[in-house]
Amino acid sequence: RSSRTAWTLGFDAGMQYQISVPPGVQPGQRIQANVGGQMVQVQVPLNLGPDRLVRITVPAAAPPPQPQQFRVTVPPGCGAGSVFQANVGGRLVQITVPPGQGPGSQLMVNAPPPGPAAPQYAPPQPRPAAP
Repeated sequence: RSSRTAWTLGFDAGMQYQISVPPGVQPGQRIQANVGGQMVQVQVPLNLGPDRLVRITVPAAAPPPQPQQFRVTVPPGCGAGSVFQANVGGRLVQITVPPGQGPGSQLMVNAPPPGPAAPQYAPPQPRPAAP
């Protein structure tokens, strides 16, 4: 058996697995094991050596984070189907006004995913006159 062999034992708060300590591995040493399709680091207990079984519990995966929502007011002159730009969570995004909404309506908008910041507008700078 190698550190890559795993057997499912049951389910309790997370999945439990048993792995065999590979030959040459000493107590207290860290090994990598493929358990449940994911690579995890396991520290061999101080009282176990090669060819002994280690039982580990892999925590259940955390749910993906919910996007942060922002309230945006539809600007004057924008009716259903219009597109306007708004600063949402520090990023400039385009928003399409949904049917039944219009100027002054409050919309809940999800924050854009993390990534490079939207380019900021910089007014053109006058060129210095040639001497």
